[in-house]
Amino acid sequence: MTPLTSQAMYAPEISSPRTDPANLPWMREQPHWAQLPTYTARPAWTYPLESAWSRLSKFQTLNCLSWQQLTEALSVLRTTNAECGIDLRASDAFDIPTLARTLRVPHADLQSAFCVQSNHEVVLDAASQSLRFCQSCAETGFHATLFQFAAITYCPIHHRALRDTCFNCARSIPYRLDVALMQHPYACPTCATSLLAGPLHYQRCAALAPRTFDRLRPWHEYFAWCAGLVNLDSRRQRDISSGQYLSNDAIQRSSPAQDRLAFIGDLQRYLCNPPPVLRSDRVHIDALPRDLSGPPASAPHISGCVYARRWPNFDASCIALNTLYRRAKSAHLRRLMRQNVPATLSPGAFRQLPSRVLLIDGESAMLTVAMVGWRMSWERRFSLQTLTRCVRSYPPFGLLEWLAFMPACYQVPRDAAPNEALLQYFKNDLARTWNAWCLMAASMRNSGSYIASPLLLPTRALWIDPLDRSGTFLVPHFLSEKDSTLLRDPPQPIVL
Repeated sequence: MTPLTSQAMYAPEISSPRTDPANLPWMREQPHWAQLPTYTARPAWTYPLESAWSRLSKFQTLNCLSWQQLTEALSVLRTTNAECGIDLRASDAFDIPTLARTLRVPHADLQSAFCVQSNHEVVLDAASQSLRFCQSCAETGFHATLFQFAAITYCPIHHRALRDTCFNCARSIPYRLDVALMQHPYACPTCATSLLAGPLHYQRCAALAPRTFDRLRPWHEYFAWCAGLVNLDSRRQRDISSGQYLSNDAIQRSSPAQDRLAFIGDLQRYLCNPPPVLRSDRVHIDALPRDLSGPPASAPHISGCVYARRWPNFDASCIALNTLYRRAKSAHLRRLMRQNVPATLSPGAFRQLPSRVLLIDGESAMLTVAMVGWRMSWERRFSLQTLTRCVRSYPPFGLLEWLAFMPACYQVPRDAAPNEALLQYFKNDLARTWNAWCLMAASMRNSGSYIASPLLLPTRALWIDPLDRSGTFLVPHFLSEKDSTLLRDPPQPIVL
């Protein structure tokens, strides 16, 4: 072996004419693995409550992909028909875990970018199909998922009315992933006017500094709690008479979801912060006190239930619960009188708003407002007129709602009498709603106005378990994991 041959054999790989790894002996018989494409992403641009439209627009701004490349990069499911665009209100068209890795954001934060998880959820009808945005937030490159719901009328950060059209051409911007978004991300597809104040590469979302971001989160949590009380049924996608499938516009027009959540818009106008949510947890019968202040269901008294003769479903159990309710109401009234608190509102201290809420002057007594709201919850009245004049004509529908659904949620032990357990659970829920209304009235004190309505605390909030069998929240899936923890452990009610 000559020195020249020795130098050629042991020469470094960089000096060899065959440096391709595929030409190396130990790599010739190995299968060829295609390298996965990588994309440019800036996680510092995004926030936990940011919408899918904003996140995907920023992604397209950085990568400038074609339509086919964009759908592949965003992990659009093959079963989705993407030719006409993809509705960004629901997340069921995307592979969320893969998309989260592509965008380099946590899975929970990405799931919170969508209004609902499935397009079959009834809360989808409460979200707009066109972009609703705060111009001040959009100029800094931010759009919240909460803005898409029609019940939200003002930006909680800037206290500015939300827009639903372009400020240049007054055309609506579809809330969809389509070719128009691919060509003009974060801009109006009609006139190509950007919603940003400057190039996105220099934006840092200054509008959502930590101090201002705290203004958005309470409204986000409160809307999620209210929507969870509505999001129980599926969307009615067929016409009842003909059986034909309806369009999205027809489904949304006939859906009651938007009307049931419209009162939150009035809350934003008159309250700085939303009311606190009621913690819904299951209470065992052994943890409740045994002192009952009501007659047994087998011996009802008809004196306070004149309407029972005209309502066939108002049976002995309803009469027993109504007796307990009337006694608790009398006890609260006597307590107000001992504290020299007016038991009723003066005629000029309130006015009825169109969204079925009662606006009460801030000079009214806090306990009086709590008493009015507590009665509205259990009697299901939406005005003081029905609260005072319909007592002898109509039963307390909130009580009937509690009686219809509560036994399926609470656990009654075998050794306890059904009627006794029913009365104990009812007495406990009467106290819980009273404490909740006192807490809500106290939180409204600094806002200059009070608002009372059974929509603020419906009785179904007591028996709806916040966790279903699979362990996920029965609320729209724009809740992140951190938000779910806050919703599960809100501040404890105070006893006044």
